[in-house]
Amino acid sequence: MKQKAFIVLSGLLGLGLGIYLVLHAGLAEIMALLAVAGWSLLWLIPFHLLPLALDTLSWKWLLRGESRARFGFLLWVALLRESVNGLLPVARVGGELLGVRLLSQRGISPYRAGASVMVEVTLTLLSQALFTLLGIGVLLSAVSNHALVLEVLGLLFLSVLALGFFYWLQKHKGLFCLLQAISKKLLGGYDLLGSIADPALLDAEIRALYGKGQWLLVANFWQMAGFFAGTAEVCVTFWLLHHPVPFWAALLLESLGQALRSAAFLVPGGVGIQEGGIVLLGSIMGIGPDLALAYALARRLRELFLGIPVLLSWPISEGHYIRRRCLRIPSGKEGVS
Repeated sequence: MKQKAFIVLSGLLGLGLGIYLVLHAGLAEIMALLAVAGWSLLWLIPFHLLPLALDTLSWKWLLRGESRARFGFLLWVALLRESVNGLLPVARVGGELLGVRLLSQRGISPYRAGASVMVEVTLTLLSQALFTLLGIGVLLSAVSNHALVLEVLGLLFLSVLALGFFYWLQKHKGLFCLLQAISKKLLGGYDLLGSIADPALLDAEIRALYGKGQWLLVANFWQMAGFFAGTAEVCVTFWLLHHPVPFWAALLLESLGQALRSAAFLVPGGVGIQEGGIVLLGSIMGIGPDLALAYALARRLRELFLGIPVLLSWPISEGHYIRRRCLRIPSGKEGVS
């Protein structure tokens, strides 16, 4: 309950920050910029499928050999994961848990599903660190205040250290067995994780994936391609707003903006944090706060128009799954499990 209250509170504070930024920059000016683009902003919906499809190719590579993990299905799950993390107060982890559930419903081993999601998230963080490093290179050439660059580099260095430790725990120590031992101590011997699944089997699947180095390299390649496609999406957004920006500026916005949103993972959807970061980075490149926030709101609109229908498809999928399970249960044995 305390965790949920903290997430809700952080979301409200972020929302308050976002509202303040919009009012301070001028709501009328921002709305005028969005009105110029008009309905053409809807083109961002199909265009966003490109970076997401590249990310899905990365995930599919980690599930290589699973005939049920077809690309179309994985793309829908990836859309749902993104929508849950971006639109619901779940601290950016609910989407990953839902992804494991949907893969399991598809007939894929829950341990293989969980391992693929865990390794994919780790690879995403690694790709994001490399992409952020490119953004820092752009930042070095764009600003004279190198103290700011050093601060960003320091944060990136700490993030890479944390990521390395996270990887080491997964591959050499058994992350979920460790979590099982910690939870048992905290809960007075009650094995919460063990009552859900076998942590040792999940750790074994994760180690097996990390042992396939070539698979990881290919998956990492597709993720990096997805980040560059996301940079192209930034260019398209500003072009639709009739204020085109060069590719290097879009790279800076996308790389450091993504890093900032990941760092603020406890704030649902990065609300307020993402907008503040875009305004800050925009000021470095000579982009006014009204245009920066118009860009940020255009992205939010795309998240809503794409995410809400995807979220509505989730209960439909759950209904189909429950119906299939009921059909497999013999009459008169519904209470037997």
